[in-house]
Amino acid sequence: MESTIVEWLASVGTQAFTWSLGIFLVVNGAAAIVFVLRRDRAMVNRWAGRVLALDLLLVGTGVGVPLMTTMARMTVTVVSASFGGSGPNMAAADAVTQLEPVGK
Repeated sequence: MESTIVEWLASVGTQAFTWSLGIFLVVNGAAAIVFVLRRDRAMVNRWAGRVLALDLLLVGTGVGVPLMTTMARMTVTVVSASFGGSGPNMAAADAVTQLEPVGK
């Protein structure tokens, strides 16, 4: 179960980074094209703050979510290692390794 959780957290972090980067590129590319084609300084002044706010949000999610999922993956790994794998699979392994005396 630990590997499933770790893999899921890794995929969430990767997807968050990928989506944030893609949206960042699309928004800034579209803004740059519109600003260059229109050459309207008033429009740049009106929209620059909104584009900057969206950029900060996208950078925050693109960096923050993978950072948090990496920390969560490390926590899951450390906590599961500290329990020493005392899950349901260990009972079956202990039953197999217990040998009976031969001279009985």
